[in-house]
Amino acid sequence: MSEQTDTTNLEPVLISPVVSGMIRTWSEDETRLWSIDNPEGLAELLGRGRIARTMMPDNRSREIAFLDTQSGTLSVQPRFASADNAEAAGSFQLGEPIPVDGDPWDELELALAHVALSAAARSEFWLVEQGGWDAPAQPHCLFAVISEDGAANAVMEAAPAPADTGVWPEVPSDQPGVSVAAPASQETIEAAGIFATTAIQTWNVHPWDVGLTFGKLEDFA
Repeated sequence: MSEQTDTTNLEPVLISPVVSGMIRTWSEDETRLWSIDNPEGLAELLGRGRIARTMMPDNRSREIAFLDTQSGTLSVQPRFASADNAEAAGSFQLGEPIPVDGDPWDELELALAHVALSAAARSEFWLVEQGGWDAPAQPHCLFAVISEDGAANAVMEAAPAPADTGVWPEVPSDQPGVSVAAPASQETIEAAGIFATTAIQTWNVHPWDVGLTFGKLEDFA
């Protein structure tokens, strides 16, 4: 539902990662790809646990922003009302999509590596899924750092199992998914970007077509 004021009509939207200076938004009625006036500034806020979220089933959540389509303004609000988190608020001017410069998949890989480091520090897991309010349960790729018996492991899971990637292990065709794990370190946590991006490339989507869902490890199952 939109929030009407005297001068604006703000609608809650789900948002993709920032890739090649662009972002995708999903409202109740439509999805659009936009360019951003300050992509670096928005990218530094996304996936860091700092901006507003909307709850999803199973105690999970997704980051949310507020879009004024008339002015082309995307407003980001802090997740927590505190002076320390006030800097998470901001407005970004949106425009028409721009030509892609460089490899957007490399940018998505780097963005997801940063999100993995931040989520691990907050004891959160995340799933990258197809974007939108009614995203299907699959395909998805999950990342978590799980501590067990005093050891912490960086864990990745993908379903369906990506085939012929050269990154994910090959599994029998009737196996619904695949997982990999390694002792947690900065290197193995950042490798989540490589594994997730490689999985996404098998989904027949663009880098702006995905969104992130977050959850707490105590709810992980």
